[in-house]
Amino acid sequence: MKHIIYVLLFVLCLWGSSSCTETSESFLENKSENTTLDQIFSDSLSTIKFHTTIYWKIPAVIMGPHESTQGFFLQQFRDFDSATDNARQTNNSRKEFAPAFTKGDFTQNGINAYYKLFLEPWQEMYQCIRVCNQFMENCDRAPLTQAKKDGLRAEARFLRAFYYFHLLRNFGGVPLIENGMLDPFQNHEIPRSTFGETVEFIASELNWSIDNLPEVQNGNNYGRATKGAALGLLCKLYLYAASPLYNGENVGTGDKRLLTGYDSYDRNRWQITAETLKTMIDYSESNGYYELIVDNARPGYGFYRATTERFNKERVWFWITSTGYGFPAIQLLPPTRAGNAVVTPYHDLTVAFPKKDGTPVDEEDIAYQDDPYANRDPRFYFTFLYNEAKWSRTSGGIEEPIYTYRGATSDGIFTGGTNTGYYFRKNCIEKKIGSDTGSSAAGHGISFIRYADILLMYAEALTELDVNGNRATIEEQLFKIRARAGIDAGANGRYGIPSNLDKDEMIDLILNERRVEFVCEAGNRFWDLKRRKLFEQLNEKWTNAAVWEKIGEGDNGEMYYTWSKQPVEQHYFDVPRMYQLPIPQLEVDASRGSLIQNPGW
Repeated sequence: MKHIIYVLLFVLCLWGSSSCTETSESFLENKSENTTLDQIFSDSLSTIKFHTTIYWKIPAVIMGPHESTQGFFLQQFRDFDSATDNARQTNNSRKEFAPAFTKGDFTQNGINAYYKLFLEPWQEMYQCIRVCNQFMENCDRAPLTQAKKDGLRAEARFLRAFYYFHLLRNFGGVPLIENGMLDPFQNHEIPRSTFGETVEFIASELNWSIDNLPEVQNGNNYGRATKGAALGLLCKLYLYAASPLYNGENVGTGDKRLLTGYDSYDRNRWQITAETLKTMIDYSESNGYYELIVDNARPGYGFYRATTERFNKERVWFWITSTGYGFPAIQLLPPTRAGNAVVTPYHDLTVAFPKKDGTPVDEEDIAYQDDPYANRDPRFYFTFLYNEAKWSRTSGGIEEPIYTYRGATSDGIFTGGTNTGYYFRKNCIEKKIGSDTGSSAAGHGISFIRYADILLMYAEALTELDVNGNRATIEEQLFKIRARAGIDAGANGRYGIPSNLDKDEMIDLILNERRVEFVCEAGNRFWDLKRRKLFEQLNEKWTNAAVWEKIGEGDNGEMYYTWSKQPVEQHYFDVPRMYQLPIPQLEVDASRGSLIQNPGW
């Protein structure tokens, strides 16, 4: 396990690295290679800066694995969604995680369990856990008030649980270092804990954090851990533990089966999930800290604000960028808007968005074929840029059409811009372009948990428990989401949601609502497909582009087109091995048999 622990060298490297969170913006000074822990924790400012490094790897949880030699992930928007039927990464090299995962081909950056990007999340998470433990072991001797030390310790303990959560959802049960301070140059032969033991450990840490973290973090502390963040993460932890992949449909085999899930289905896991979510909802409603942002200035405008505003009450746990960096616009917008378009949405994702009345799209409908972008869920227009959709060409400038048709200069399909016929505008601030680095153009980052997520997780848990007995409460959560989205309520006030859905139909609707609501936000589609064991439905399935062809131009300058849906990517998924990433084989080899590999690897 020689790769797990990186002592002070890791922290020193961070001290010379670029800022990636608001809380680490000032942590840029060069430090002497001879700096010791005694020196750090004898100085109040150095202690706080050391603590700030604990936040440094939050983006490694939000984004997919990446090559460290290629620079920090901000240079590539490696969202987990681009390993699903949502989006396509423009760099299609299988040395990258998403293209390799899409093809089930782990041969071009190391072979199978030696594939290098399996090592990244393992290594990075244990690096962060090490730094959390270092801080908690040493902070008492720092020249800070006891209240300050207690607050920083609580944040460190929460973040340690957060990083363990990411290990759990990638690998299953993992070695639990807990408070240990281990020699990084020795093999400690720590075995993997079971999946259930890992869940219990993380839950205990989060419950402690709930009791000890502050309810709000304001001013320069905005974005740091809170009681609500810990409670929200506990909800998500229990949701994962209750989901089919782990709760009754474990992919493990033999006497090592408990490393990758529970041995059998237990309805009580959904009950615990529902109760925890209800606690979160009651807590939010009683104190007003978290709520859906509803703004009727334009249909769906509350949804836009929830994903672009730096300060808003919908964010439960999130990562914010420094105010002077134009992320994510530079990563998502088309070339004519100073963007790199490193990931583009499939046409299939656009079809998942319902119509303005909330009913599903019928691809065979003549009206849809004539204009597939008319009368859609307002979230559609805050998520996609498509042929003739408008965006400012200069910062603050007037909105002008973007042309994605075949042959269009710069932004056209297959000409170096988009490979799917679309661009994302989700998370991008209107009238700002990719090159805008002004403070008003960025700094909002990405949410790991929004309050909308809490409501949809609650609806899912109640559906699993008793769809008929809980129908009114389930539908209440869905109505809230769709009303905020700007979907028409209709004469029956149901926002296009059919009545009397059975359990499977309701789960499908909730998962599609999650797909629509959270695209381009911390890879929710990837994790939903995984925990619900739905990835195998993508095996050998093609995803599609929308290819527009210009056929003429009128005297008034109006252009005429035809369009077609064309397959561009075929997905492969090895069942069951790809439901759990392999323990990096370098770690297994070094462990002298103490680390058991995941099934199929």
